[in-house]
Amino acid sequence: MSISSDIIINPELSPADTDGLSALAGTLLRGEIPTGAELVYDGRNRLYVHTLPSGRKVNIKAFRRGGALKKLIYGRLRFDKGRHSYDNARRLLALGFDTPQPLMTCSARSAGRWFLERAFYVCAQEDAVRQTRCWEEWPDRDALVEALGQEMGRLFRAGVLFRDFSPGNVLLRTGTPAGEYRFVYVDVNRTDFGVRSRRRLMSMFRRINIVEAETSRLARALARDMGWDPEATRLRALGVLRRFLWLKDDVQKPLKRLIRPGNPKYRRSATK
Repeated sequence: MSISSDIIINPELSPADTDGLSALAGTLLRGEIPTGAELVYDGRNRLYVHTLPSGRKVNIKAFRRGGALKKLIYGRLRFDKGRHSYDNARRLLALGFDTPQPLMTCSARSAGRWFLERAFYVCAQEDAVRQTRCWEEWPDRDALVEALGQEMGRLFRAGVLFRDFSPGNVLLRTGTPAGEYRFVYVDVNRTDFGVRSRRRLMSMFRRINIVEAETSRLARALARDMGWDPEATRLRALGVLRRFLWLKDDVQKPLKRLIRPGNPKYRRSATK
């Protein structure tokens, strides 16, 4: 089977890093994982932490290989997820938002470039960050939520819709001066730009925190930053959250139980 490859390496990197990434791309596109790479996440996609010969630590995201239809869509009709991740990260940085430095994207296609076989995204490894899960338990919760509301205001004004706006993808830099909050975005494949619809932008309240009291708190912080009516913003945010949870628990999970009856992930809880 004839395989063609695409490799894009950040032109701002040093020659040593560029050479290391070029060699890494060759390994990945052969379907191999480099020696010494540490698997840190194994789910729908896989994440590895690896050190280049130059000493730079990188994060490798290996996207799941789809079925024939998805292979065709990402092979011929649209950019693959690795390319989207790379382009979106560069655009976020250009707009002044924080995300790990994009280093490389590479992909392999077959059948005259009609079918995507493999896709990868490589960025700088960030160690001085933490997730924002369960912020309601943090001693500085009020200050954090106020800062996150202001950060959402920046996204809204810039027209950036981060569709995976969740506590696992909205990270907080550690080691910053007291009272300073710097948010870092990861898993940026599904990011839209130039969005002016308030309804669409409010969809970022779907799962940043599923505790209604905290969603309300964040919505009021956003309203203060944007000059909006706090109560109307709170009610709209709660509507987004409740609709998301209803679709997830009462529509998607029952449907997936029918499609995949043996998968314990979708098994009905005994408490229901």
